[in-house]
Amino acid sequence: MKLVSVQAVATVAIQPAADLTSAQKRFNTLLTRVSQLSTSIEMLEALSVKHRSSHLSQMSAFQQQEDAARKSLLLFLDGRVHHGELTATQRRSATQIVLALCEALAHKQDAQVQAVFNQHHSEEDAQALEEEARAGAEHAKAVFEDLFGKPLAGVDDLHTAEAVFEAGLRQHRAEQQRLEDKRQAKKVKKKPTARQLKDEQQKMDANTALRTVYRQLASALHPDREPDEAERLRKTALMSQVNAAYDRKNLSELLKLQLQLAQIDSASLSRIADDKLNAMCLLLKEQVEALEEDEAQAQFEIRHYLGVNQLDHISEESLARALAIQLRDKEHGVDTLERDLRRIQNEAELKRWLKEQAQLAKEARAELTDLDRLLYR
Repeated sequence: MKLVSVQAVATVAIQPAADLTSAQKRFNTLLTRVSQLSTSIEMLEALSVKHRSSHLSQMSAFQQQEDAARKSLLLFLDGRVHHGELTATQRRSATQIVLALCEALAHKQDAQVQAVFNQHHSEEDAQALEEEARAGAEHAKAVFEDLFGKPLAGVDDLHTAEAVFEAGLRQHRAEQQRLEDKRQAKKVKKKPTARQLKDEQQKMDANTALRTVYRQLASALHPDREPDEAERLRKTALMSQVNAAYDRKNLSELLKLQLQLAQIDSASLSRIADDKLNAMCLLLKEQVEALEEDEAQAQFEIRHYLGVNQLDHISEESLARALAIQLRDKEHGVDTLERDLRRIQNEAELKRWLKEQAQLAKEARAELTDLDRLLYR
């Protein structure tokens, strides 16, 4: 989408030389909103270009170091489980850590890691995981049925919470679409109300206003009427912008081009009748809605690709700070793995470390249980 210059939009706006009508105020408000959204999108796109490639490259480098450290730790613990002098409890703790490291490295599809996993992942463990997944699926089903107030259909053969969640969302969307189709069908049958007829007339007026501005520009810029070659090229380029803006129903861009050609100013805008301004406001409102969608998409892409979903407001400062924290945390994770690996080369330190890890796992499970009680009490 071609963005509108903030300065141009501000200049096009009706200046408050006298008391403005409600239509004039709305026109100015919408132009200001177009300006704000355009500026925001430009900023977000610039931030994405500035940070995305370099940040993802740095994160990838740390991820490779982290994977290498995990694999080294995994292989060391695997050797100690089979050949070290550990108690049964210590071996169980080591085995649980080995399985967790295998899961963290699953994305690597490493044959050596898979072999270690197969060796430690007993049939009993598989059954326990399957039962845990089934319980999660039942829990997800209960949450959805409580939320929608009716049973979920076709989920009895789904055995994971993720599968039930996706099925529930599909069913909910299908129900919403059915209700929307029903509403639209009712609208078609009903005789148009006075309000609907007024809205239809305003849409027609909006298209007329757009065509009027377009024709004025096309007449002023017609390249075939220009004898000077340089001027003809300039008008041809401007006419391309006019055609693109007209195709997108981008009224603010057309007004900006009119301003460039000195065909419009604040005084001439203030003389436009309110009914025509209302029609132009309809076009600007549609443009605002489109820009709001573009802004939301730009924000989503930054949050998704750069992993900063916790940011409520994206700015140069907040994004740089969040990305720096990400890199610092990733580097700290690598350092911790490498430090642990060096530490447990000593047999006594290995046993102390296994005890510490078992205690941390116990505390994590207790925290998760407390959180679950808070969420579903």
